[in-house]
Amino acid sequence: MPFGYGPFTFNETGVGSMMESGGVYGLAKPSVSMLGRYAILYVGKTGNLRERLRAHLNNPPVSGITHFFAEAIATDAARTQREYVLVQEFKPVGNTLLK
Repeated sequence: MPFGYGPFTFNETGVGSMMESGGVYGLAKPSVSMLGRYAILYVGKTGNLRERLRAHLNNPPVSGITHFFAEAIATDAARTQREYVLVQEFKPVGNTLLK
């Protein structure tokens, strides 16, 4: 199941619009093969979406990120489970490279 919200532009304005709550996120770029779709490059979880996405602005885990998706999720256990499902669904290159 895709992300709940997005795409947002991966810049200071887009990241600044995020809530300071826990959640999962996907870093993305436009798909070259499917117009209007996005390739998810990295999936992560955090206790603070705005803070973590700002950290990625300064130090991206992969190159080519132009957009992001996000969902607020209250508990760490639920975030861990949702992150696992999203990684299995999208198979993001950034998650594979960082293992």
